[in-house]
Amino acid sequence: MNLSTVPIGEVKVMVAVKSLVWAVRVPAAAVAAGFTACAVTAVAGIPGILQPAFWLLIHASCLLIGFVIHEGSHVLGLKLTPGITHVTFASTLLRFSVIPMGRLVGWQAALIALAGPLAACVAGVPVALALPDYALHWWFFLHAIFLLPLFGDGRSLVKGLLAWRRQVHLLQVDP
Repeated sequence: MNLSTVPIGEVKVMVAVKSLVWAVRVPAAAVAAGFTACAVTAVAGIPGILQPAFWLLIHASCLLIGFVIHEGSHVLGLKLTPGITHVTFASTLLRFSVIPMGRLVGWQAALIALAGPLAACVAGVPVALALPDYALHWWFFLHAIFLLPLFGDGRSLVKGLLAWRRQVHLLQVDP
């Protein structure tokens, strides 16, 4: 697991986006390599493979962009919340997340938990309106599933709603 802890005051939107994009570098590279292999195959004499490869590239890109929007919205929400001291960017081969450190009140935790999935869903609306026949918007809309308590956002949402005005315990950074 790759961990990078940054004081919240030093987190800039572009730095957060760079960290999130860096976290998806392996899946993005795999998609790019697959598309390149298909393009080379098409040039070498099997042109029918290029169009499916192109659509695979577009769908995979929507999947990755949805996650960057999702986690980036959490970072933006954390940056706007007093009491957050640090943010840790955690990533593995197929997963990345943002871990807040500091203090939050329950309603703040609930709003931040909602921010990621809702931002991804909202980002899917113009895609759905512009390209309704291509099902690209579902990669964005599916982020609503992360609000189920089975997932971290859903657990944070429930925890925040149950502790509406009370402090929610987060990780602490030792000075």
